[in-house]
Order: sequence, then C-alpha cells, then structure tokens
Amino acid sequence: MKLTFTFLFILGLIFQGCGKAQTEPEPESQNTLTGKIEIRDGWVREGKSGMMSAAYFTIYNGTTKSDTLWSISSEDISDDIQIHESYKTEDGLMGMRPVGAVPTPSGQSVELKPGGIHIMIIQPYRDLSDGDSIEFEFNFSSGDTLIMLPVQKNQ
Repeated sequence: MKLTFTFLFILGLIFQGCGKAQTEPEPESQNTLTGKIEIRDGWVREGKSGMMSAAYFTIYNGTTKSDTLWSISSEDISDDIQIHESYKTEDGLMGMRPVGAVPTPSGQSVELKPGGIHIMIIQPYRDLSDGDSIEFEFNFSSGDTLIMLPVQKNQ
C-alpha cells in the first residue's frame, strides 16, 4: 500500500511537469498603457520595381480607447498600398483578399505577418533592397502616424 501511494505520488509529479508550459510574462512596456499607438518590429520584404512586396509589423494600442487602422500610404514607394489577409480556399489553396480595416483594441497588440493580415505594396516605383528604409503614413481613426520601416531579406 505504501509503495503504491509513493508510486502514484511520483507519477503525479511527473505528469504535473508535463502539463502546459508556463510562458514568460510580456515585458512591462507591452502591458503598460503608453498613451499612444506604437508600430513595433516592422519590416518590408525585398522586391523589384513594378512587382509586389509586403510589409509586416505589430500594432500596439497603448491608449485607453480602441482604434482602427484604415489604410497605409507611401509617396516614397507606391500609390497602391492595401491591407490584405491570407486565407485558405474551399479547395485547400491559399489566397489573398483586401481587408477594409484592422481594429486595434485598447492595451492589446495586433500582429500583421506573413500568412495572415499584412500590407501589400503593389507595383513599387523602385527596387526595394535590403538596408533601404521606406516612409509610410498609417491612417488611424485617432489620427495619422508617420513611420519608417526597414527593407529586409525574406525572413
């Protein structure tokens, strides 16, 4: 009986260790309301003039109110920049379609990434090369934000 209890106790400890892993808490700066919208970890995919490229980043809404990203523009690179999302068709193929806006809840982050919501840069005026920087205007409900994003090789 004592051996069975000891065995079950040790087995329980082993299974407890196999449970859901604890995640590291986010840095305090990500959980603290900063009073502004922040664009974090942004980058633009390399691309050729006249073809397509994409931009990716995380929006952090550090304000007390929800906001919405309605559009992005850049006189620096293209007159046709769209918010898109990737999706899987009924046939199991991947597709892309325009998205009207990106809601950004108060105190939360929204990631625009490959395979999800992202920014399409249609027919850039020039080549986008690793090391370049592109100026974008983010059009939020609360007002516009200018930001520079670096061009990087595909990640």
